[in-house]
Amino acid sequence: MARILAIAGKDLSQILRDRRSAVFLVLMPVVFTAFLGLAFRWPSSADSRPLVGIADPDSSGFGAALVRMLESTGTARVTRLDRADARRGDELVRRGRLDAVVLVPADPALSPHVVADRAEPGGAAAVAALQSAAGRVRLSAGISRLVAAEVPGTDSAALLAVALDAWRTPALRLRREGGRPQPSRITPSGFSQSSPGTLIQFAIFGMMTAAMLLVTERRSRALARMLTTPASRVEVIAGHVLAMFAVTLAQSLLLVAFGRLVLGVNYTAQPAAVLVLLVALSLWVASLGLFIGTVARGQEQVSLLSMVAMFGFSAGGGAWFPLELTGRVFSFIGHLLPSAWAMDGLQNVAVRGLGFSSVVAPALVLAGYAAVFFALAVWRFHAETA
Repeated sequence: MARILAIAGKDLSQILRDRRSAVFLVLMPVVFTAFLGLAFRWPSSADSRPLVGIADPDSSGFGAALVRMLESTGTARVTRLDRADARRGDELVRRGRLDAVVLVPADPALSPHVVADRAEPGGAAAVAALQSAAGRVRLSAGISRLVAAEVPGTDSAALLAVALDAWRTPALRLRREGGRPQPSRITPSGFSQSSPGTLIQFAIFGMMTAAMLLVTERRSRALARMLTTPASRVEVIAGHVLAMFAVTLAQSLLLVAFGRLVLGVNYTAQPAAVLVLLVALSLWVASLGLFIGTVARGQEQVSLLSMVAMFGFSAGGGAWFPLELTGRVFSFIGHLLPSAWAMDGLQNVAVRGLGFSSVVAPALVLAGYAAVFFALAVWRFHAETA
């Protein structure tokens, strides 16, 4: 054990003496986290209902009733448009300002003109909400007229207002009870996406510094001389892995603290769960770095392989953008990578508010990948030094 600690201490000393380590391990992740968090903000828990603009120049009864119905049912957000905006309906929809524009004609016998891009999710949702609301208004208006015709002195307009208000409190409601609750699938945005994403990305990138040490030792023949000492191959490998693990874990803890104290990402909701996941992440990154160090023949190859690993695992694993925004196929492929499981674990705690059990599966997946890369690195190391 003493030899393992001595080798790890030697690696850590070399890493800390390099001034570039502070830039790559601390400064760049902090800057990237803040920049990406401010630059990429998409709706997460915000109101996701379609936004519908309604132009009713003559304030007709149908137009007012349609607005009232949409507001009552809550299926869409409604904004009123004037004549100038109504003439720009196509442009407003095309630019994404509105999901649909409705022009109510002055003649109540004519149907409203709807402008929407049904190929877009927002446009399709807006059209569905409008069709449902219009159908309810026509049904309520028809019943109001029938009642007014049968009951002398009854105002059909007043009956219509009562009928529209009745949609707020339906006589029958459905509620599902029992079964397993489904986890929230809130789409992370802003710092809740950039903080864990940058943490994982630069944890992978940071292993390059440690992997360089193994290549440098091989080229300077320091590794060969080390193997002539009482230290065994297992102790040499364990010492290098321990150093990589310590660097990655320290960097991850620093970025978690920055995310919590400065950016407000709620990592401390389940501190034990976050710590377990960071340990598993650091083991995987350390094993991956050791494998790259045993495979690469020079510093240029270390840089190349580290960049490929960083870009591949980050982009495919959802560190740059939430996999919730992609299709099922891309999300499935992404979860073949350990980085996607690391993102899930961190966001299960910090974003979705789940408990310790939500990080068990991600931590086990990361530990499994760590074992695979460690075994490959040991096999490669033995084959080279045999």
